[in-house]
Amino acid sequence: MREKYMLACALWCAIAGAEGAEKNDAQPLRDKNGEPVQAGVFTSRWGRLFSGNDKVFSGALSFSSGLKEQWMTVPNSSDSAEQKKKYNQTLNLSLQYSPYSFWFANVTSRLPVTDTSRYTADFRYSFGYDDWHANTFSLVYSNYGDNHFWTSGSKRHTYFEQGAITLAYKFSLPKPMEHALLINKGDAIICQAGYSWVPRYYDLESNDIRKNKNVLLGGCGYTFKQHFFVRATAFWYPDSSQQQPWNGDYSYSFGYAGYTPGSFSVQYANYAGTRYPGHDSGSGKFREGTISLIWFLPI
Repeated sequence: MREKYMLACALWCAIAGAEGAEKNDAQPLRDKNGEPVQAGVFTSRWGRLFSGNDKVFSGALSFSSGLKEQWMTVPNSSDSAEQKKKYNQTLNLSLQYSPYSFWFANVTSRLPVTDTSRYTADFRYSFGYDDWHANTFSLVYSNYGDNHFWTSGSKRHTYFEQGAITLAYKFSLPKPMEHALLINKGDAIICQAGYSWVPRYYDLESNDIRKNKNVLLGGCGYTFKQHFFVRATAFWYPDSSQQQPWNGDYSYSFGYAGYTPGSFSVQYANYAGTRYPGHDSGSGKFREGTISLIWFLPI
């Protein structure tokens, strides 16, 4: 019942946003060069948080929730923790600074809705160059690991060497193929191919830190009616032993994205543990994904 309620709320927000889009967007939203803008709020883990605007400062408040209960480690002091089975629900504040062109730095601070304490608060961050247009390169450092404002025991605030450096190229499909796939005028498809390098990573089998994880990635995103989107990315590990149970064979997300300050976005995303048929079972079933409601701050 709780899952259905969350999905119903998300669907209602999407419908309300769609009605607003039809009223306010008689013409496709375009950038300063006249090109259609793709949906781009929280739709990628390897780039800018806000791809649909050129503001120096951008921000968002969001609520994220898993769709099922899971066992989680909950720190309760600087040197102890306990295991709890609960929904992973967080309140998040995301800020992005873009001083010039498509250079950016962003940080997302997260606070659990339950078991809230300074030790359970954490953050994620990334920086680099990321142009959301087709036929452009991006170079981004991102760290979605074990980052804490207040640490437990001898842990560090962040493990910078365990972040990923991703070089990618965005491109459009050949025009005949693109025209065959696009449903409406103003829709857009952009694909991406890239390579990620992680200097240090945790290996579950050896229970130790290993060096030099290499990952190849490729995927595409479709933007429908300028606001609705679906994204999918596939990953390949040249050394299969480097893929951990939480490293997916692929990731995907879909939802509705607003652009203007004060607008809302809603999305479902599944980034971890997905497996192709025939591969060893992972932890990335649909109910392992996360649904998020996002408010684009009017700043």
